[in-house]
Amino acid sequence: MSLLISRKEKEQLVIKLAQEGKATREIAKQVHISLRDIGTIIRRETGNDCIIEIEKQKQEAEEKEKEKQNKLKSVSPYARAFQMFKDKKPLADVAIELDIKTDAVLNFYNDFLRLTRMDSLVKIYKELEKDFPIFIHLYRRIKKEGLNNQAITDLLQNHNELIHLNEQVGFYNNHIREQQLKLQQLAQTINKLQSKIDDNNTTSPV
Repeated sequence: MSLLISRKEKEQLVIKLAQEGKATREIAKQVHISLRDIGTIIRRETGNDCIIEIEKQKQEAEEKEKEKQNKLKSVSPYARAFQMFKDKKPLADVAIELDIKTDAVLNFYNDFLRLTRMDSLVKIYKELEKDFPIFIHLYRRIKKEGLNNQAITDLLQNHNELIHLNEQVGFYNNHIREQQLKLQQLAQTINKLQSKIDDNNTTSPV
């Protein structure tokens, strides 16, 4: 591309290349102007910066990924393997990319799992705080009784059912007490009526 073309011709070329679907970086390389200037030209032409923004984000993502890969190349295979595990790369891909044997990959992965599990334990400890002794007591009791997941689930369900039954018992006990109170009041009323009847019978002439 000749550097002697005018500014206007460059702008026209930018618009033409953008309409052809060329990436912003490719346009910048071909026309020899900055990404910022390309954005200004396209915005002025279309009144829309979405295309530039998308390209900008894509470029930033590519640069971050490239920077990440460059950093990984400068660290040990052990650290690179950890990063790949963190990125959820298949173990076979780790072995291929790092050019290490299966046993080494499995050992690295075992260490990675140990660290992630320890991280989970630390989070649990922070969540439990003062309740941690109760948690330990519960864990030891579960181990002692040999309870599995299903047994624990059954226990919790039975506990919830027991709570429900206790609530029902409490409800019916209250209902019984209310009925007993009504019976007492009814008995008192009957006794008063009987007393009045007896008094009337006593005072009535023969």
